[in-house]
Amino acid sequence: MPLHEIRFNRNGGPVTVEITFGYVQVGAYALVLWDKKGRGKRKLGEGINTDQAPDIYPLPRPNGENDGSILDCLATILGGNPGPDEHYRVDMIVYQDGAECGRRSDEGILGAQSHSTRLAARLVC
Repeated sequence: MPLHEIRFNRNGGPVTVEITFGYVQVGAYALVLWDKKGRGKRKLGEGINTDQAPDIYPLPRPNGENDGSILDCLATILGGNPGPDEHYRVDMIVYQDGAECGRRSDEGILGAQSHSTRLAARLVC
């Protein structure tokens, strides 16, 4: 299956990536940008998110150099002692010039003390 593509404008403003965790879950993540050949990577950020406020990271400039690169977020949602209907959600959202370009998400029922997921997308201009 081909990798999901997120389109952006090479001549537009700065491109940012937001990582959010829903349902007041604690989430740990690492966000990297792979080059278009899939060999080199650049760490954009990592952290532990304990609220629903997004963690925001700018992509390198100029925008055209990110064409064909892959955004890759490895996230783990921590649930403590989740109830039978406790939900989780994690989003990786790409923005440019105040508009959403695209997103990758994972959500569901947190049936264990933790859930790990990988969100990835190819950036295309």
